[in-house]
Amino acid sequence: MVQLKHKETEVYPKSVWAEAMRATVAVARRSLKGEDALLRAVSDELQRLEMTGFILLLCEDGLLELRATPSVLEQRLKELTGLDVRGLRFDPHKVDVYQRVLKDLESFFESSHKPILEQVLPKETRPLTGKLIEALGVHPIIYAPLFVEEKVLGVMNVSAEWFTVEDVPMVSSLADHIAISLSHMRTSLEFQNILKRERLRTRVAEVIANSWDLDQILDRILHMVVEAVRAEAGSIALVEPGAQLLRLYHLYALPQALGLKQVPRNQGLAWKMIEDGKPVIHNNYAQHPDALQEWVDAGVQAVMSAPLITGDEIIGTMAIFLLESGREFDQNHLEILKDISHLAAGVINNVQLFNEATRYAEEAEALRRGSIAISSSLDYHTVLTEITEQAKALLRADGSRVHLLDQESGLLRCVIALHPHAEEVMQIELKPGEGLSGHVLLSSEPLLVNRPTDHPHSIQVPGTPQDEAEVLAIAPMKIRKRTMGVMTVQRDGYTRPFSEPDLRLLSAFASQAAVAIENAHLYGQIESQAQRLEDEVKARTRELTFSEARYRSLVETSLTGIYQLDKNAKIAYVNDQLAEMLELEPEEIIGRSVVDFLAPEYRESVLKWAVARLNGEEPLTEIVEVKLLSWSGRHIPVILAAGVITNETGIPESISGLVLDISTQKRLEAALRTERDRLEIILRNVGDAVVVTDPSGIIEFVNPAWEHLNGYHAQEALGKNANLVKSDEQDPDFYFQMWDTILAGRVWRGEVINRRKDGSTYEAALTITPVKNESRQIVNFVGVQHDISMLKELDRLKSQFVSDVSHELRTPLTNIRLYLELLTQTEYDQRAGRYMETLSRESERLSSLIEDLLSLSRLEADSAPLNKEPVDINRMLSALTQDREKLATQYGLELRLECEAKLPLVMGDALLLSQLFTNLLTNALNYTPEGGYILLRTRSQSSGEMIWVVAEVEDTGYGIPPMEHSLIFRRFFRGQASKPAAVPGTGLGLAICKEITERHGGKIMVESDGILGHGSRFTVWLPVSG
Repeated sequence: MVQLKHKETEVYPKSVWAEAMRATVAVARRSLKGEDALLRAVSDELQRLEMTGFILLLCEDGLLELRATPSVLEQRLKELTGLDVRGLRFDPHKVDVYQRVLKDLESFFESSHKPILEQVLPKETRPLTGKLIEALGVHPIIYAPLFVEEKVLGVMNVSAEWFTVEDVPMVSSLADHIAISLSHMRTSLEFQNILKRERLRTRVAEVIANSWDLDQILDRILHMVVEAVRAEAGSIALVEPGAQLLRLYHLYALPQALGLKQVPRNQGLAWKMIEDGKPVIHNNYAQHPDALQEWVDAGVQAVMSAPLITGDEIIGTMAIFLLESGREFDQNHLEILKDISHLAAGVINNVQLFNEATRYAEEAEALRRGSIAISSSLDYHTVLTEITEQAKALLRADGSRVHLLDQESGLLRCVIALHPHAEEVMQIELKPGEGLSGHVLLSSEPLLVNRPTDHPHSIQVPGTPQDEAEVLAIAPMKIRKRTMGVMTVQRDGYTRPFSEPDLRLLSAFASQAAVAIENAHLYGQIESQAQRLEDEVKARTRELTFSEARYRSLVETSLTGIYQLDKNAKIAYVNDQLAEMLELEPEEIIGRSVVDFLAPEYRESVLKWAVARLNGEEPLTEIVEVKLLSWSGRHIPVILAAGVITNETGIPESISGLVLDISTQKRLEAALRTERDRLEIILRNVGDAVVVTDPSGIIEFVNPAWEHLNGYHAQEALGKNANLVKSDEQDPDFYFQMWDTILAGRVWRGEVINRRKDGSTYEAALTITPVKNESRQIVNFVGVQHDISMLKELDRLKSQFVSDVSHELRTPLTNIRLYLELLTQTEYDQRAGRYMETLSRESERLSSLIEDLLSLSRLEADSAPLNKEPVDINRMLSALTQDREKLATQYGLELRLECEAKLPLVMGDALLLSQLFTNLLTNALNYTPEGGYILLRTRSQSSGEMIWVVAEVEDTGYGIPPMEHSLIFRRFFRGQASKPAAVPGTGLGLAICKEITERHGGKIMVESDGILGHGSRFTVWLPVSG
């Protein structure tokens, strides 16, 4: 410990500590740029007071990081070790003094800092420990914890040659001040970041609520996130069905060629992030081992990505990119991305559910129409045409056709062709296996061909274009394991490939077509059989022969399974349909017990029933629902109808019955349940308010949007009359007309004024649609309403604008009329001259106002095309300066011009750009008091991939208060500066400037603090010509 030798020693430490505390408080109160600036300032202040201060802060990983050292000492250590000690990290648990101070949270004194250096410094610098100690000096040192409310921030070391144990409290107090300042700074920054994120979430939620267009929503969300984190580019990728490919659906500020490629699983950072399920930041993308070269070539420097999660499934990723080097993403940026990716995933899921529900509904309706066509006509050509048209429409195809196998010739011929080259297609004949259609016929398997010219079975149809760009989906027409033809749909080009769901739907249409053909064949067979029976009746016993033939025909051709059991409950007969259902031949079934073909859970009950009935127990007929067991082990839900056959004495001889396959009905029931659930989800998540009432107006359903709009919970509304929200601000006749319309079964549309639960009213666009049952009776009313209060406000603002224009025109017209009246009553003298001057001035004012209004109207309506040509802004501003130089001198003003040499040209309308800068220069001349100056300055500036010409008009006039910055570009707005300056004007000049700038793809900004003498600066950004 060093002893102080002078009389002043008792005062010296106290004065130093007083100065240190004052300096620290001053630094803490200063508006600094961040933690590093604060800590460096404290360290430098301690150095100025001949103390050496080190500040170390705890990192998230538990390590201590050296954040501040005296500047001189930091440079000296770098010279000795070659290392930048600021930013050095180490484990505090491996350094005794830091483990002690962080555990006890108490300051303590050490006579030397030599031991700590040997523990903290990296191994490669330890041979230099002697030189480091020599550079630092051997001084007493005090260690103080930095903490606030038991939250530990780090440690501060302070050393000086005059330190004693008595200085420990002062160092502790100094550390407390620093810790409080750090905590306040971090809290303030965290609050600002949270506020920004919430504002962004609100904007994104508004975008989602106002549209069902998924592409538009995702593009806007992506743009907003890129802006929020000040990045340059972004992308949204979705996992393709099968979860093996990642497709880029949305790109922002990136080469569109990247979106044409699919990324296979296990390639790239996106898949790695999907597997981990956590958002990530990579601030050195090119150096990452999983970086994709094409993205590196696109200029990606840093990437931040988050998974798009719905439920427990990751459906894609959202990624944001930095294209400029030297910048990095941080944790706050990642929090923003996590918030927005959650919203984006939700909207993707909702829109996909909606689209899928619509698709299922369309498919079900098309298949229903096909079924109706099959049952209503036995003309297979008519039915096939209807089914082919349905397939083409529902699959959004450009062509569709049906090929049938001619049983006599063994050739495949086109019988239906809804195709641009129908005549050529109808003429071709194919052998089984020939061409794509023959290949599908032979394989009996559906086929997707998204590049037919590359397929080995593809052939050229004579008379059609060579290598025509098209995609195909082909399905076999099968019934009872027999393929009778193929159905094909075709789309032009390669940009709309068919998918597996498309192929499944086409297969359903093909099955319907096969049933139609089979029905037609069966009908023909039945007609032939009837004719044969009629001939046989003449030679035999007519009634018996006809009955037997009819029975056999029905049994053999029935689409329902038929069986017969003997007295031992063994199968004595099955028809082909039941054998096909069980995937066996009839001879493989006959003689076996019925339980062999039942699912295990039904065997005991069915066998017990059969034995009881064969023993004469009642009832003798029964219909039950069971499951059959096919040869392949498939469980088939069926309706089993059974009846006992007795002999002439009434004794049971056998059991016969029908087996109806209800697999399709079961699937349809499941699909209907799913569809109903999806529809409910859509209604609960749609943005418009939806209410369903009974025919008398009693509410049966409201969605959350209705609850939000009206302030009532669903429980409060259900069972109440719809006039619950009626405001009574509209005539009774209005409601009478509405009810007359909907009770007549017609849709009513109109605008209503409703009252919320809290008493406030709102205007809404309402559509009421009657829902009718099969008997055309109204069973419900569905009301969809959209809040249009904002639209009404826009109409009010439009009216206000017309009123303002009328007022501005009326004032000079009133003055003109007044002075004309005075002229008629006054002989020509000096007063008449003044009146004429006033008339001239007011006429000029009126003319100027009208001209400004016309200019603004033409700009807003785009009625006059831009006469674009290369424009030299330097030359234009030079000419304007020369024209106004004399006027500026009269006003006592100095006019300056500073132009960047070799300024790029701008593609624009020279007259409009001249009007833009004339307005800005005129305003500067009018609003700058005598003795001031006006500066016109130009420069070029790059921003991303854009190059801009920037022109500034700066003055030393009255300035514009910050509160007026958002108003000055409005029509007729004249700020506070117009009063002391007494400058006449219309208030349209800056509005015209803004319209001209935006029509040129540019932007205009203003900077001013509103203080006299500080003036204003208007900056115009114009894009450089290509």
